[in-house]
Amino acid sequence: SDVLPSVNMTVELTDDLLLRAAASKTLMRPALGDIAYKRTVSLNEYKYRDGNPDLQPTYSDQFEIGLEWYLEEGGILAASYFEKEIEGVVRETLTGTVEDVTKYNDNGSLDGVYDFDIYQKVNAEGSYKVTGIELIAQLPLSLLSESLEDFGINSNYTMLDNSLTGDSDLGIPTAPVGLAENTFNMTFYYEKDAFDARISYNYKDEYVESIERDMYPVYRDAYGQTDLSIGYKITDDIKVSLKGINITNEETTGYTMDPAFPTMYELSGRRLSLGVRANF
Repeated sequence: SDVLPSVNMTVELTDDLLLRAAASKTLMRPALGDIAYKRTVSLNEYKYRDGNPDLQPTYSDQFEIGLEWYLEEGGILAASYFEKEIEGVVRETLTGTVEDVTKYNDNGSLDGVYDFDIYQKVNAEGSYKVTGIELIAQLPLSLLSESLEDFGINSNYTMLDNSLTGDSDLGIPTAPVGLAENTFNMTFYYEKDAFDARISYNYKDEYVESIERDMYPVYRDAYGQTDLSIGYKITDDIKVSLKGINITNEETTGYTMDPAFPTMYELSGRRLSLGVRANF
């Protein structure tokens, strides 16, 4: 029964320059796993997590205006400004404790008896506002020099100004959970006949990952990852590809309140794969 109006406008300022504007009301439904009536356990975190069938959608009133400049050979430069007011954000909250839970090791031996916290996803009260800018550049480098023909760059940068949501019961001001102030993605590529190569870098600023026990913000540190892809067409129907994920072997870290109190240090490692694709 919800009404979700939207409007979009495009103005052609010149043959190559467009002004775009849009406004809409949107909703995002909760994940099915969050509304399922079930309990899961995380032994390493000493936590139970309950589903919440009463979760409601997250709503957003949003507005965006931007310019798009279309260049030769498929190049695009774009910049936009946006505002969002979001309500009903789904967050995790502490709802109780189960005492004297017996925990066993993988080999079946007794680890100990512990108290496990119970967490559940709920809709946060009130709303918060997010404003930001987004910059996009998709450039064949032949625009700069003919010697760079077949080279190109695809990139985008987003900067947010987040209001403080105050989800902490201790009144510790924090940005909305999951939103980083700066994110950046860039892909440098080469495409020539049967051969192509791409190297990508993705970066996200530190952000609040959760509010532990509804009191202490838990931060995920800034993280950047480099990926690589190389492909060669042996024939029109057979292609060999080599892919590398996290080739610089970056670690994932986090902390509670202050870096002096680390909560996470993970190494997912670099992953390499060699594949063959055939079309019939």
